[in-house]
Amino acid sequence: MFASIRRHQKWLWLVIIVLVIISFVIYFDPTYSSRSSRGSSSGRSGDFGYINDRALSREELVEAHQEVRLRFRVGTGRWPDEDEFSRQQFNADGQVHQRLILLEKLKELKVHVTDEAVADWIANVFRDREQGRFQLEAYQQFVQRVLAPKRYTEADFQRFVRHEVGIQHLIALGSVSGSFVTPREAEALLRKENEQLTAQAVLFPASNYLASVTITDAALEQFYTNNMSRYRTPEQVQVSYVRYDATNFLAEADQQLGQLTNLTALLQTEYQKRGPDAFKDKDGKVLSQEAAIEQMKQQDRTNLALIAGTKKATEFAQQLFDLYEKQTNQTDNLEKLAAALGIQSAVTEPFSRSEGPKDLKVLDSFTEVAFALTPEQPMASEPLPGEDAMFVIALKKRIPSEVQPFATVRDKAVEDYRRREALQAAHLAGQSLNAALTNGLTQGKTFEVICAEVKAVPINLPPFARSTRSLPELEGRVDLGLLKDLAGSLAPGKTSDFIPTRDGGVILHLLSRQPVDEARIKSELPAFLDRLRDERRREASSEWFRKEADITRLTGIPPFQKSGAADAN
Repeated sequence: MFASIRRHQKWLWLVIIVLVIISFVIYFDPTYSSRSSRGSSSGRSGDFGYINDRALSREELVEAHQEVRLRFRVGTGRWPDEDEFSRQQFNADGQVHQRLILLEKLKELKVHVTDEAVADWIANVFRDREQGRFQLEAYQQFVQRVLAPKRYTEADFQRFVRHEVGIQHLIALGSVSGSFVTPREAEALLRKENEQLTAQAVLFPASNYLASVTITDAALEQFYTNNMSRYRTPEQVQVSYVRYDATNFLAEADQQLGQLTNLTALLQTEYQKRGPDAFKDKDGKVLSQEAAIEQMKQQDRTNLALIAGTKKATEFAQQLFDLYEKQTNQTDNLEKLAAALGIQSAVTEPFSRSEGPKDLKVLDSFTEVAFALTPEQPMASEPLPGEDAMFVIALKKRIPSEVQPFATVRDKAVEDYRRREALQAAHLAGQSLNAALTNGLTQGKTFEVICAEVKAVPINLPPFARSTRSLPELEGRVDLGLLKDLAGSLAPGKTSDFIPTRDGGVILHLLSRQPVDEARIKSELPAFLDRLRDERRREASSEWFRKEADITRLTGIPPFQKSGAADAN
């Protein structure tokens, strides 16, 4: 049962140890490209997918993954798995697919990037921000301190740069059509985006009708019967676990950091490379250089502590594997082993896929792995990373989804029923005013008179334009984008139909449109034209890539975790 996992335990341990990152997400062995001459025989043709009916080699897939990670690191100053925000931003499989398509296009068009262009790109990235000169020392420190710990070579980085320069050339060609924006077109759009609109609106918030809702037992029970899916509990799992907190290994981390006599100098170089804006506090304020260096130092300290914790967690996991092979169906194997070793264990409260375990600072992968556990494979194949600890988990119990009885959810049903009835009442009121306006306006009545006849109260909106980003006076009451769309479709003096919304509805009456001041047009047009051309170029390049992706046949690419590259060792 666990044979396939046990065959890879050595690999799992080696990969975990080398990752000096909080998340410890497993990724392709970047050194594999240097061994590709013998590695090509380790996979059959087509094992790594096809592009335009040509079988991809393992080397191509590994290099594509290397390059998207490097691109993220160069662009953001962080590795994709360095923190939770980065993990959420980085879609390995999707970006690898995009990279493969672009690399294939470089080959197809025979794009040649010179050594001088590669050198220029590197010199621009590693230039002194104040003097504009290439910082050779900063580049060397990047290779030694940033790339080497992740097992990237300088050759790997220069290959990435060569491809990146070529891809930028492709994108520039694909975006040429976006540059063809005339000043006249830009001026017309600038006028349209900034003309001032004044309007009145009648809002129909459902909350205004809650008090008038009458509830009977029969109606409530019928509502529950018709909406039973609302009251179904999600599937849940419960897992037992042991945790290895980073704080328990900080002394060991401090000892390792203490052996780096040039640590401060290395951190200062990294600070200069990434720039001040890369280091902010919890409120988003830029840190001072001293505070930023201390932040990096504490991050390295935590990373090293988690590596030490991972070692202990892996030792425990290996013993747990042995125990499960002997006692497969026992649901308390983890607790038994922990007690025998004098380690504290615990059991989570039942949790769902959408919420995850409470009171544990874990990553999304924790929940994904927990729900993948089965009685046949009840424990995770490797320690799982948290924000401040490593976890070894095993399945305790799986709780199926079920519909809750009416008596249990009666209060929630009352709330849901009242909200639905109030929303329907709001929609009826809006439709009633809409009918009155349709008839009254044809009779020559004004918008205000008709509203007064049906006791609707219009509000005068503050002036706004299509370029307006917010109206604090209407925050939470009506969607600004909806108002702008309605106003943009109306002539002055005209009224919209009733537009139902999730929270009620709205009717808009446009009073006037005021053109933009000519002096403002004259002063803002040059910058607006540049921004518009940039935007159109981005749209054109995106459209070019979409078309290329549509005609490029990319099939059978294995998901990263299942690609088999991890078995290279």
